[in-house]
Amino acid sequence: MVAVFFVVSGFILSHRFIQRMHRLEYPELLAGASSITFRRAIRLFLPAFASSLMAYVLADLGIISAPKKIDGKPFEHGLTAYLEFLDLESNPWDWNADFFGFYNPQLWSIAVEFRGSMVVFLLVVGLARTCLAVRLAVECFLVIHCFGHKRWDIALFIAGVLLAELEVMLPRKPQSPSKRRLVNMLLFATLLLGIFLSGYPGDGNTKTRGYMWSKHVWPYTAYRRRFWLAMGAILIVGLMAFLPGVQALFLTRSARYSGRISFALYLVHGLGNRTIGAWLVIISWGLVGNEGAWRYGISFVVSIMMYLPIIIWAADVFWRAVEPRPRILRGGSRSNALQDRRLRQGRGHCYGDKEASSFGS
Repeated sequence: MVAVFFVVSGFILSHRFIQRMHRLEYPELLAGASSITFRRAIRLFLPAFASSLMAYVLADLGIISAPKKIDGKPFEHGLTAYLEFLDLESNPWDWNADFFGFYNPQLWSIAVEFRGSMVVFLLVVGLARTCLAVRLAVECFLVIHCFGHKRWDIALFIAGVLLAELEVMLPRKPQSPSKRRLVNMLLFATLLLGIFLSGYPGDGNTKTRGYMWSKHVWPYTAYRRRFWLAMGAILIVGLMAFLPGVQALFLTRSARYSGRISFALYLVHGLGNRTIGAWLVIISWGLVGNEGAWRYGISFVVSIMMYLPIIIWAADVFWRAVEPRPRILRGGSRSNALQDRRLRQGRGHCYGDKEASSFGS
């Protein structure tokens, strides 16, 4: 779910910097924030470009068929259409979170992810020297403000920062077994509530049993689905930090591997669904049939069982071939920093030195 992805991004991108705030390691914080900001665009957009290029080539070869219309507008596959898609996919300046496209349409979230990351880095640097109470107040206000202005995406990133603050700040569970049991029950109940909200229906939500109450609660427009999905994501991610038993499920070897290839899987699953996935469904229908609920369900399960190892393998190949490349920039940024340090030592202080020293003083 994209909402969970955004909260996790805000949490992970800010957590180590918040730890450094608590340890008063301001020079290290600034150096780390500068490095990750420099690398973020390449880290996100380079794999996305590679994924969309694969879609363009497959469409050129006729392996996937181009539609006649997209979003009600005529569409003609070609280099011009692909360049227009790249412009939309890599445009963080348009605050409309959704866009329609033929070449991997799920890539709409990449520009949103980049924009949210920049907001997180701005918060980290801007609030680094403030006290904990000020940081919490500003972050809470911004989350509420963003939700109020229907910027659910940015609200989720800032909520991730807020959750990271709470994870670093709050003590671990009480030593008393009875109190610890009570806390665990409350946390688990809240986690279940988050999972329930994450299942908020897309169609007929205010008429669906269990969710009819939402028509009497703000927001009253179609924005309500984004809002409640966001609430569910915040509860799920936030509670994970305080439930070691649930965390253990995500610390296994297979779970860690899934986490490493998750971005690659996100980038290639759209193409996989339209090619191998669609072919396997047709094969399953031919073998099992698709008439009636039982046959349809069995054929679906059979196609999924055949499809999963293939798409995981494809994600692994993409992860190994494309994703590691931006890591080269880390070495480049470090070598540039070392060169700048040597120049400063040889030529005296410059404006950058004064800024860095004042930041860390």
